[in-house]
Amino acid sequence: MARKTKEAAQATREGILDAAQVCFHEFGVAGTSLAMIGERAGYTRGAVYWHFKNKSEVLTAMIDRERIPFIERLRRTASSKRTTPVRDLRSALLVSFQEISEDERLRNMLEIMLRNDLSVESQAMQEMQREMSREELAIIGAAMQRARELGQLREGVDVETVARIISTSLTGVLYSAMLEPELFELQRDGRQTLDAIFGAFVVPGVFEPGSPPEALPTDDEA
Repeated sequence: MARKTKEAAQATREGILDAAQVCFHEFGVAGTSLAMIGERAGYTRGAVYWHFKNKSEVLTAMIDRERIPFIERLRRTASSKRTTPVRDLRSALLVSFQEISEDERLRNMLEIMLRNDLSVESQAMQEMQREMSREELAIIGAAMQRARELGQLREGVDVETVARIISTSLTGVLYSAMLEPELFELQRDGRQTLDAIFGAFVVPGVFEPGSPPEALPTDDEA
């Protein structure tokens, strides 16, 4: 019975987050209330407050639901147990681009994060985005540092510079594909951009440009 109750509570939480994403995407963060989220989810306002204290908590949980699996996947690319950090990082990012291209829920969440208004929640979301960018940059840098230790970077390449170029370039591809889907195609342009960067900084033969993503590292290999 306890397990069933826990599963029911988790299902309710997921339903609230699904409804919140729809409302945030349709009405914006500032234009959405907890009452609206509850109504869209088919739950009472009290049920929403049982799981979340305020709208900021809902917004954070909604983003974390999609982001945590991505960060866990990205973090494994810097594993000291593996010897293919460049290929692992490339594959992790290509898989993420594929997920964004194919998952409407994920795309809608990214669109919500692209918008900006003067609400307290949006300002908090911007700060969250800054923290996320710093975390991602540090992980990419760690993967590139691992590549340098293995002799996979060209002579004289600065790890921090490569990490910044990867981060800013792929963010640009993502935003361009979201804003101008007729001109930019996320999977195609993401792969080409990533291969161009690696081609400039990585020793030839370490990865194969244009190749599909390889099997990603598992928890046991992290």
